[in-house]
Amino acid sequence: MTDPQEKTLIEALKKVDAHGDVAPPHVQDPMTMVLRQRAIQADLMRWDDSRGHYVLTGTGRSRISARSRAPGAVVRFKKRDHGDDGAPHRNA
Repeated sequence: MTDPQEKTLIEALKKVDAHGDVAPPHVQDPMTMVLRQRAIQADLMRWDDSRGHYVLTGTGRSRISARSRAPGAVVRFKKRDHGDDGAPHRNA
């Protein structure tokens, strides 16, 4: 997905988390319907019969949190001394 589409999808998922749908029920524009269908097909949200509205799945929640997270830091690795690494060696 392109970046503007991804941002739109993330904003829609945040609305689902807050209000239970990507837009109010009376809004039936094509973009809203496409966002709703895309989120359902990607298993980002699902209809909850007991609550009577859409809820985010674990995948949807991780998609929101992954988008808000800062990129990972680069970590340098030190080389081990092969004779003194303390790890058990496997015999193949």
